[in-house]
Amino acid sequence: GSGFFSGLGSLAGLLGFLLQIALIAGLVFLVVALLRRRAQPQPAGVPAGMMARQAQGPVPMSAGAPRRPVDEIGIGPADYQAFERLLIAVQEAWTREDLAALQRLATPEMVQYFRDDYAALAARGWKNETRDVVLEQGDLAEAWNEGARDYATVAMRFSHIDVTREVATGRVVEGDPSARTTSTELWTFVRVQGGPWMLSAIQQVG
Repeated sequence: GSGFFSGLGSLAGLLGFLLQIALIAGLVFLVVALLRRRAQPQPAGVPAGMMARQAQGPVPMSAGAPRRPVDEIGIGPADYQAFERLLIAVQEAWTREDLAALQRLATPEMVQYFRDDYAALAARGWKNETRDVVLEQGDLAEAWNEGARDYATVAMRFSHIDVTREVATGRVVEGDPSARTTSTELWTFVRVQGGPWMLSAIQQVG
C-alpha cells in the first residue's frame, strides 16, 4: 500500500467534502430564514400629535390609492357617532393626563402607550395639550370580526389646537396656540360582544 500518510490524505479529503456540504446546507438555511422574515408583516409607524404608538390593528391603507372599504359587520350612523365621541374624549383625557378616563376609553395596550408618552414628555419637562377638536371627515377603511370582537379602522381627518409647552415656564416649544392644525390618522376601534367601542390603535397616514 501507500502507507500511513496516504490514509491521512484520504481522511482529510472526506472531511473537506463533508465540510463543504455543511456550509452549503447552512447557506440554504439562512436564505430560507431571510425570505420568511421578509414575508412577515412589519409594524406600522407611529402617529404624530399625541405620540401614541400602534397597539394592534391592520396595516394602513395607501393614502394615494383609495379603495372601497371592506365592511364585514355593518358599520352604521350610530357607530360613526361613537367614533367621533371617542376621538374628542380621548384627546380631552390626554390633555388632562387623566389615565382613569383613558382606561375607560382605550384598551390596556393603548393606555400603556399613553403612559410611556407621558413619561417621555415629563423627562423633557414638557406637557402636550390638544383642544377644540373637530372631526372634519371620517371614512371607514375596514371593519371585520374576530370571534367575540368587532374591529373597525377609520381614517379620521380632524382639526384642533395642538401645543406643547415647557412645564416650568409655560413657554411654547411646539405648535401654535392661536392656529388650528389638521391631522389625518387611522384609528382602530374594538368592541367585545356588542359592547361599547374602545380605541385599539392609532396609525399615522403618510
